[in-house]
Amino acid sequence: MSVYQSIKDISKETFGISDELFSLLELLERCNPCSQTYETGVDCMVVSYFLRLNLLNFLGGFKLPIRVQVIGLPISLSEKGYWGEEATVEKLMEKRKGLKILLNGNPGFQRGGRTLSTFVLDNRFADFEEYLKALRSPYRRRVKKALGKREKLMIRRFDRQEFSEKHYRLYLSIMARTENPLEVLPLEFFRECEGSLMEFVAKETNRVVGFVQLKMINDRLFFLFGGFEKEDNEEFDLYFNMLLTILETGIEQKAKTIEFGQTAEESKLKLGCREVAKYLVVHHSNPVLNWTIQKLLPFLTYTPYPVEHRVFKENPQGGSGGKNDCISG
Repeated sequence: MSVYQSIKDISKETFGISDELFSLLELLERCNPCSQTYETGVDCMVVSYFLRLNLLNFLGGFKLPIRVQVIGLPISLSEKGYWGEEATVEKLMEKRKGLKILLNGNPGFQRGGRTLSTFVLDNRFADFEEYLKALRSPYRRRVKKALGKREKLMIRRFDRQEFSEKHYRLYLSIMARTENPLEVLPLEFFRECEGSLMEFVAKETNRVVGFVQLKMINDRLFFLFGGFEKEDNEEFDLYFNMLLTILETGIEQKAKTIEFGQTAEESKLKLGCREVAKYLVVHHSNPVLNWTIQKLLPFLTYTPYPVEHRVFKENPQGGSGGKNDCISG
């Protein structure tokens, strides 16, 4: 294995790293330096960095912040931070000293548990009107209710160089409400990250009340970050309208998949997203500590959202859909 400090020293063609993801990792080295390293072998590559992480994240109310070596991308993106077979990555992980946590893995690890699911919409729609027509009536009513409140908003795309302190404060507001943020990125990240930025402006006051940042990687549109103040959410149904704007943008840009991220499960499922399981692996080089961790791991993992919603008249994946039509909220 060879270890590199910069993604520029890695052949993206060897591991099939897309140009968009390669440039994003370059940017993160400048804007979010956290001792990122890139370890490569004949048939795998692993991205890792150091972070203070709450190990008891899913137990609710319990906090155990500890500095760990994270195997994953140094950004809150629902993508894995390795290329290669899971068995190979797991063996590499076990050889490292100290406490290691792999996040957002695919199935295939011998040990491990669930981490936050991600929620994706498979885009099969020619336009937003076709999407609306495909919805079952209770879910279409919920969307139209949000669109009614969107009449109070102006939504516009803006250049990343226009990203200002007012936008950044909205991002920080979200991060302050997040129970366990992985990292807080500097303002410079938003000004340098290639992608789309859209802001939501209250017509009555001309005040910016929210924004979303999107990035296309191959044929997938990712919702990277956003921001809004909690007190504006009810008046504008703001978060749901942000999700609808992301959905409309993905349809407009002909994205094959729209990646909505790993939180707010209920809202995203009611838009027609499907839940995609993600996995974590935790290992400590001390045998006694590792034995304890493996025994505790089932209690530390994410519990999937318990309700299924049959959103579409015909299930896009060809199945019968969910079994619960509760749409309140």
